[in-house]
Amino acid sequence: MARSKSKHVRLVMRRRKQHKQRVKRQKAAAKAVGTKSAAKKAPAKKAEARAEA
Repeated sequence: MARSKSKHVRLVMRRRKQHKQRVKRQKAAAKAVGTKSAAKKAPAKKAEARAEA
């Protein structure tokens, strides 16, 4: 049975809104983790540079 157009549009918009919110939360979490891990990664990069030289 087909879904009415208005119901379908509401469903699509609701899914889009949920997806945007989920992506926004993921980006915020990645950014928070990234700032912490960047400080930890810096010494490792220096160690690699010394090994190559």
